[in-house]
Amino acid sequence: MKKLSLLALGVAVTLGAAAVFAADAVYEEGTHYVELDVPIRTADPGKVEVTEYFSYGCPHCFEFDPLISSWAGNLGDGVVFNRTPAVWNADYAVYAQTYYTAEVLNILDQAHNALFEAIHTERRRLGDPKAMAQYFAQFGVDPVEFAKVYKSFGVSASVQKAVARGRAYRARGVPTLIINGKYRIEGQMAGSNVNMLRIADFLIEKERKAASADQPSS
Repeated sequence: MKKLSLLALGVAVTLGAAAVFAADAVYEEGTHYVELDVPIRTADPGKVEVTEYFSYGCPHCFEFDPLISSWAGNLGDGVVFNRTPAVWNADYAVYAQTYYTAEVLNILDQAHNALFEAIHTERRRLGDPKAMAQYFAQFGVDPVEFAKVYKSFGVSASVQKAVARGRAYRARGVPTLIINGKYRIEGQMAGSNVNMLRIADFLIEKERKAASADQPSS
């Protein structure tokens, strides 16, 4: 518990410093982030949408998760956060399908961090649907029910949409952030996980200002 408290404190301090830095920083397209050739439609045009493109199988995503989870919890009104799982190989496909299964079963909040820990800390082999079904028993999910939802049309459709979004993102790795369907932030360009969030803050503010400028004056 003490270790978790210290981690949470470290994340809060880091993000606080990042927010102060981002307030005065200016980032350039092509150097720190990329503008997508074809913008992606967001769910709510009235809000700025932030998407994390990730996978439970990615060790960098595991390291990034405490940071972005804390950051996403403090975005405030007018900004929505969601995730799109990458589907690049057989294991990633299982993790993506599991992500949407957990969402349908309403246990994603419980399972999200636990899956990262199981795969990267406990070194559990969960790249198989049967193993994943057994793993989800700890959340009170019957393996038969898990398999039913996992193979459902709705979950399969969500995975296919994730594949399509992944192609549109044109990301070279994960984690990647997509800001309002317009901008892509990758770790290689940003230089660090913290810097990814600094650039995200910068682009969120950029989108807010653009939306305000488009509003008719009274």
